Amino acid sequence: AADARVVHEPIGVVAAITPWNVPYMLMTAKIGPALVAGCTIVMKPSPETPLEAYIIAECAEEAGLPPGVVNLVPSDREAADHLMRNPAVDKVAFTGSTAVGRQIAQVCAEQVRRCTLELGGKSAAIMLDDMSDAEAAKILTGAITTLSGQVCAMLSRALVPRHRHDGVAAAIVEEMKRVRIGHSDDPSTQMGPLATRRQLDRVEQYVEIGVSEGAQVLTGGKRPAQPNRGVFFEPTLFVGVTNDMTIAREEIFGPVLCLIPYDGVDDAVRIANDSIYGLNASVLTHDAAAAAAIGRRLRAGMFAQNGLRSDFSLPMGGFKQSGIGREGGEQGLRGYLETKTMLLDAAQ
Repeated sequence: AADARVVHEPIGVVAAITPWNVPYMLMTAKIGPALVAGCTIVMKPSPETPLEAYIIAECAEEAGLPPGVVNLVPSDREAADHLMRNPAVDKVAFTGSTAVGRQIAQVCAEQVRRCTLELGGKSAAIMLDDMSDAEAAKILTGAITTLSGQVCAMLSRALVPRHRHDGVAAAIVEEMKRVRIGHSDDPSTQMGPLATRRQLDRVEQYVEIGVSEGAQVLTGGKRPAQPNRGVFFEPTLFVGVTNDMTIAREEIFGPVLCLIPYDGVDDAVRIANDSIYGLNASVLTHDAAAAAAIGRRLRAGMFAQNGLRSDFSLPMGGFKQSGIGREGGEQGLRGYLETKTMLLDAAQ
């Protein structure tokens, strides 16, 4: 052909389905690239947190976007089910649990509909020997109490050298006991409540399961004495954890950290990768070269040296059952475009 070109066109109508944690950020992470790509979007926020989507819709209207470009359907699961199955929808962009992600993937597969799935995780942080107990404890406690542990990329498994286990555990206990639990509008608060009573019940059930399987709660594991109302839960450290236990396999979505000993770096990598998930990972070390080398061996879509870190200008997403596709960066934009190859007889 005299003229061969590859063009990228908008995928079409996007159904954006988001969870109740960080709802504003997760919804805008879908709307931004969809609009840049030239798509229209239907927002389906979680029934627990629809207000952020209303604010986005009001902003779209005030900015003068034409009717039908940014749409809002606040409702329970029925609307999400309808959007997933509606033949007028060209793509589903979902953030949420792996269990729901599997259902969405099945529905989309029936119609070969495009989907982006950003799902759960059981991410590991590997502490190397050059980190002090206090440094590691500060990083790990700071991570597990972020948004009360309700983060899909949470570093909820801490892998430490076996000979350092007890020292690190003691340091984490001291750090966790210093965390100020309180209401979200109090400037002195370091960790607020869980999102719902249902979520509090879920975290408590996982603590019971951990104890029943032989792990020990070294600190936390219960609701705090103060505040004595609301859905608060103490930062919790489990020791005596093996990687086959339920609390090391399943996403708890609360401020619960599992401490797991390892014997050598190869063992640490094996334990970290022994999971159905592969969303995030970290290596705690002052040696950037060592962090990079180990990071390349970890089966996770995101990795950061020294804790829970993110850059929303870069692609985010997971390996394995932590999802399909990426959000953010150039890769995130491409998820809203179809590629077309054109062969023409004459140059245009």
